[in-house]
Parts: sequence; structure tokens; C-alpha cells
Amino acid sequence: MDAYLHASPEVQLLARKIDLPSRFLRFGITDLTRQNLKAVQPILQAHLNGLSARFYDFLRRFPETERIFQNHDSDVIRQHLQRHWLRVLQGHYDDEYVIAALTIGHVHYKAHVSPPMYIAGYNYFLSSFLQVVTTDYRGSDFVAATGSVSKVILFDMSITLTAFMVSALQGDQRD
Repeated sequence: MDAYLHASPEVQLLARKIDLPSRFLRFGITDLTRQNLKAVQPILQAHLNGLSARFYDFLRRFPETERIFQNHDSDVIRQHLQRHWLRVLQGHYDDEYVIAALTIGHVHYKAHVSPPMYIAGYNYFLSSFLQVVTTDYRGSDFVAATGSVSKVILFDMSITLTAFMVSALQGDQRD
């Protein structure tokens, strides 16, 4: 698996323990979920650049996250963020996705992002994506579309937070 070659040893080990079919079942990720995502993805993708820019404005209001951004290129971080959300919204979750999501959680843990701030970031995107769907989606099943967006965002958060929590429980040193 090529995805494993570039991942840290911690992430590689954890990725092998992730049971995707079980997570799909827990979060209700089905073929219908993926079809619904396919219908709303173009709308969300059209708004992603603006949402990402406003997300970093939101984060800079907090001393915890402002400190983190002092040493990083915001444009590079935003590109990674957008690439991740596009992957999540495509509905294709495989080993590469798992490695990427776990790496994101591990990196945020190492960067001293607190769990409440991390979850606030997910809240920002969940709320923003649902607002976009509410405003712009013209499909026949609005409830299913918003439900599918919610499912995959929370599913993704469950994967990234797994790395975050395991790192903390193992006492991994933060940078």
C-alpha cells in the first residue's frame, strides 16, 4: 500500500487498526450517502475557497490558534485543508484516506491544538456546508443531502480524533 510508505510509524500502526466497514455502519455511510454527496459536491466545492479563507479568519480570533499560525504558511495550510475536504466530500474512503485523516489528527495534536478548538473547526465546516446546501441545493431530497453531509463530516472527525486521542493516551511528545 503506497499510502503507508509516507506515513509516520505511529500513523501506520494506527491505520491498520481502523475498521472502515464498522465505521461506515456506525455512521450510516452507504451507497446512498455517496450518491447524495455526489449531488451536493459541486455546490460545496464552489464555496470551499471562500469558506476556507473565512475559517482562517475565524481561527485567528483565538490566541491558541494565532500562535500556531505564526510559524506556518497559511496558503499551504489552506491548500491541504481544501484537498482534505474535497476528499471527504467525494465519499471515497480507502487506506489513503485513512492515512491522510490520521496524519491530520496526529499533526494537530503535535501542534498543541486543543480538542475543543479542533472540534470547533469541524463545527465551523459542518455548519458552513449545511448552510451552503440549505441555500443552494435544488435536488429532490434535501433532508437526505444534508444528512449525508453531516454523516461524512462526523465520520471524518471520528477518524482524525482517533489519532489525536491515541497520541495523547500514549504520551506522544508535542512539538
